[in-house]
Amino acid sequence: MEKNNLVEKPKRIYGERTDFAEKVLSEELGKRYIEYRKKWVLASKREVVTDFSLYIQIEHTGKCNLRCPGCLQGNASLRQNYSRGFTPLDLKLYQKILNEAKRYHCPSISFHNNDEPLLLNDLETRIKMAKQAGFIDLIMTTNATLLTKERTEKLLESGLTKINFSVDTYNEQDYKKIRIGGDFKTVLKNIGYFMTRRKKMGLQLPVTRATCVLSKFTYKDMKEFQEFWEKRVDMVEFQNFQAIKGYTEELAPPGTKIDSNFTCLAPWQQLVIRANGDILPCCSFYAAPLVVGNISKDSLYDVWHSSKMEKIREELLKNNFSFSPICQACAGTFYTL
Repeated sequence: MEKNNLVEKPKRIYGERTDFAEKVLSEELGKRYIEYRKKWVLASKREVVTDFSLYIQIEHTGKCNLRCPGCLQGNASLRQNYSRGFTPLDLKLYQKILNEAKRYHCPSISFHNNDEPLLLNDLETRIKMAKQAGFIDLIMTTNATLLTKERTEKLLESGLTKINFSVDTYNEQDYKKIRIGGDFKTVLKNIGYFMTRRKKMGLQLPVTRATCVLSKFTYKDMKEFQEFWEKRVDMVEFQNFQAIKGYTEELAPPGTKIDSNFTCLAPWQQLVIRANGDILPCCSFYAAPLVVGNISKDSLYDVWHSSKMEKIREELLKNNFSFSPICQACAGTFYTL
């Protein structure tokens, strides 16, 4: 793709590495992982509702150490409303989640949502607990600013299978505009050390990925981002921009338009659990009010098969978002090149 070329739609993952994670994880984790991915494909086509959620996403704190302009964490009023009074998810509730997931052989879990997981001091212990509970695909996304040498050692021993580095750029000048509160040199050093230690330990896991959201700051530099990061991590991913309605539309790349073909898959794939115990049907930053249960009083199985979830799936199969102002707002804010 040539610089400034907005004709070709961005590929999420580039080149020969497109199937890298699936290949490595299939080799490392075997038959159960392969079967899980087959179910994931069917769920992504909205063809089946599995007996239990295939993927549990846990937002342990709801907080972040950066104030990025494209994120709700970068807006003071949105940030306060989103996680007001939150403390890290109670360990007893977390263990309850793990126990139920083990009972139903849930294969995949992540330790992030709209927050920075490395703010959690006992993150690595919680990852190990999930591994012991039978999860096979254990995922986290981090801005890597807090990825110290000590945390690297702990994460490499925790059982983590995938780690996504949310960096958005390949140069310090743009980083200062995009990642408010971070330091590009520190991030490069942290990721470099992580990759070096993984190699020295003879590990293939966790699979690493550098991600970039295509905003007005980054859309012209896709080729440069790809070339820079593919030398440093396993995979490179681009994500289309999603606006926070009324706040961040001006960050969309010039020449882009709202994606009129957006389809929501999340209620067939996952449940999201927030630090206050709220259970959500998707990971969107719009979804905080779309509560379908609370882990302090509800089982995940019952929520997964609840009338609320069934109603959401029923309407989304019609590509109807107007049934919910939350879903309508979310669906109408994805931009595409």
